[in-house]
Amino acid sequence: MLLKHSYSVVSVVCRCGADKTVKLWKLAERNKRPEGLNLKDDAGLERDPTSITTLRVPTFVPTDTMVEASPRRIFANAHTYHINSVSVNSDEETFLSADDLRVNLWHIAVGNQSFSILAQ
Repeated sequence: MLLKHSYSVVSVVCRCGADKTVKLWKLAERNKRPEGLNLKDDAGLERDPTSITTLRVPTFVPTDTMVEASPRRIFANAHTYHINSVSVNSDEETFLSADDLRVNLWHIAVGNQSFSILAQ
């Protein structure tokens, strides 16, 4: 299950896996790339660090817009059963996750504990 929640410039995507894990992903659009790196030549191949005699200052050049995804936080073993739904709250710091028996309230900054709202 994917849930996209929009921040000002970046987005956070919640992903529930079959392993009962909630993963928060940070999505960002990039339209520039670095060029002139010290450890890579102009073709993008690795250079031998011992052969570098001068340092280059990298520059950023325009490129086609691409989406970059990076994991922001992983909540391992979030539930006992498979997760059915995830919802990011409007405060942009907490979210709810639910399996067959319970609903948990999570805070993005605290990954090792949750508040159980409903349990049978």
